[in-house]
Amino acid sequence: MTTTNRIVSIETQRLRPTSHEVIFAVSTRDDAAADDQRWTVRTVLQAMDRAERFYSQAPNGRRARVQRYACGDCHQEHIRTHISDVAIHNLTNLPHIDGSHVAVAPAAKR
Repeated sequence: MTTTNRIVSIETQRLRPTSHEVIFAVSTRDDAAADDQRWTVRTVLQAMDRAERFYSQAPNGRRARVQRYACGDCHQEHIRTHISDVAIHNLTNLPHIDGSHVAVAPAAKR
């Protein structure tokens, strides 16, 4: 069974030398859990390698898939709303958190 994770907030970071902003970490919430879980983009990408899925949800309840992409500016992998789902709900519309969470999702074993 594939695990599906709802992203409820994001942390962004400005990268140098290109000075563009990217999502650095996200928080997910399980409908059954009261607490959020913090994931760095690296751990999200590792989870995607294990076939886990991520999405954001618009106020009307519609889901937008999250995908990985290679940034043309910094040549690193990041995450964003799937290109065909941006009109449904963009990840950047989610609340931005200050990074004060301490729980980090476990990294995949290599």
